[in-house]
Amino acid sequence: MQSSPTPVKLKDIGDIIARHLGHKNAINCYIGSNAATPTASIEALTEAVKNNTGQLPFMKMLHILLHGPVPYVEKGMQDRIRAYSMFSGGEVRKAADEGRAYYLPCTLANMDRLMGKGCGYEIDMVIMKVRQNENTGEYSLGLSVDAVHAALDTAALVIAELDPSMPFTQGQSVISGQDIDYIIEDGIKPVYTFDAPDFEHLPGQDKRIGELITEHFLEDGTTLQVGIGKIPDAVVGVISTSGYKDLGVQTELYGDGLMYLQKKGIITNKKKKINTGYSTTSLVMGSQQLYDYVDMRSQVQMRPCNYTNAASTIQDCAPFLSVNTAIGVDLSGNVWADFIDPSRYYGGVGGQPDFVRALSYKKHGTPIIAIKSLTNKGQSKIVPACPSGITLTTSAYDSVVIVTEYGIADLRDLPLGFKGLAIASISHPDHRERLIKTIYDDPRMTKPKGFSLDKIPPGVTMYSGKTPV
Repeated sequence: MQSSPTPVKLKDIGDIIARHLGHKNAINCYIGSNAATPTASIEALTEAVKNNTGQLPFMKMLHILLHGPVPYVEKGMQDRIRAYSMFSGGEVRKAADEGRAYYLPCTLANMDRLMGKGCGYEIDMVIMKVRQNENTGEYSLGLSVDAVHAALDTAALVIAELDPSMPFTQGQSVISGQDIDYIIEDGIKPVYTFDAPDFEHLPGQDKRIGELITEHFLEDGTTLQVGIGKIPDAVVGVISTSGYKDLGVQTELYGDGLMYLQKKGIITNKKKKINTGYSTTSLVMGSQQLYDYVDMRSQVQMRPCNYTNAASTIQDCAPFLSVNTAIGVDLSGNVWADFIDPSRYYGGVGGQPDFVRALSYKKHGTPIIAIKSLTNKGQSKIVPACPSGITLTTSAYDSVVIVTEYGIADLRDLPLGFKGLAIASISHPDHRERLIKTIYDDPRMTKPKGFSLDKIPPGVTMYSGKTPV
C-alpha cells in the first residue's frame, strides 16, 4: 500500500477508473456529499462518461445531498451512469421525479447496511474532498464524514480533491494518506457556504414554536439535535435568551445555530454522559464563519452517521431533545418529509426516524416534529390522511410530539382518536373546525369520554405567550 496519494489532474479521472475498474460491468461509487460535494470531479467524471474514456463500466452513484451542478443526471445519461440518492435536492430530485435517478430510502444511521462489505451496494470507488494538515501530513474529511468510512472499507479506488477552502475538522474525520490512491489539487471548486440566519429577528410563527419547545421540553444539561431550517433556527434563537446552561450536542448536522449557542457558552457539553466536553456531529454545513470556527477545533468532533444517529448513542446522552420538521402531518400521527405527493419527491428521510425511534421512551428525552400550520400557499399542513402512495418518515405508532405556532400535541401514549383531536387542536384556526369534524364523524376515532368542542383534549398545550402571528 502506498504511503501517500499520487497527484493527478481532473482530466485523468476517466483513464484512472478504466485502468482500475474497467474489467467490471458495473461499479458502485460513493460521492462525498453536502457542503463537501466534489463538484469539479463530478463534472470531470461526467465528461469522461460522455467521451467513453477507456470503455468505462456502468456506474451507480451513491450519495446523500449534493450541492452544485450534477451533470451526470442529465437526460440521456441514465443508461451509463445513474444516481442512487438517499437524500436529494435540485437536479437529482428532478431526475428522480422523471425516472432518471433512483431514490434509495434509508435513514442516515443505516447507510452502512446498504454500502458495507457484502451488502447490495458494496462500494468499489470513492470520490470526495479532503484537507491536509501541513504539520502532521494527515488528511481530514472536513465537513462531511457521513458514511465515508464504510465506503473506504471496501473501495478499490479512492480519489480525493485536496481543498484548502475546507476546514480541518477533528475526530473520526482524520484519515491517513494510505487511505487515498489519487489526489487532485488543481481546478477544484471550493466548499459550499450558506448565509447565517438572523437569530435575533425571528418571524412570529417561528418564534412561537421556539418558545413552546424551549419552555416545555428544555432543561439545563439537555443534549440537542437541531437541524437546519427556519424553525430549528427559531428554537436556537429562543434558547439563546432563555437562560439555559450546560447544554450538549449530539447531532447529525452541526450548523450556524449550534455554533451560535456554543460561542455564547450555552452549549458546553459538560453534562453529557458520553463524549463529554465536545459536540459530536457527522456533517457541518453553513456559513464561512462556521467553517472557520470548526477548523482545528477539538470541541467539535466528527463521527460517522452510524454512530451519531445510533439509538444507543442518543439514549446515552439523555435527557435528549430532538427537533425536526416535516412537510405534513395527518390526524393519525403520520409524518412525511421526503415526498410532497406521489409525483413529487422532495428530499429523503434523513435522520428523523433515527432520533424519533431512539427517543420512544420518555426517560431518554423528547422527539419533536415542529411545523408551521400552513404552507406558503395557505393550505393546511395538517390533513385528515397522508397522501396515498408516499412514504412516511414517522408513523402513527411512533411516540412523537407535534408543535405548531398554536400549541403542542403530545401524542405519546394517546389512543388514535385522542391523537387526532390533539393534532387538530393545534392546526390553523381556519382549518381547525373542519379537521375536528372529520374526527367526530369517524367511528374509528374513538373520542374521550365527555368529549366537547369547547374543551382542550388530552395531550394538548395551547400557546399562551405574547408573540403575534
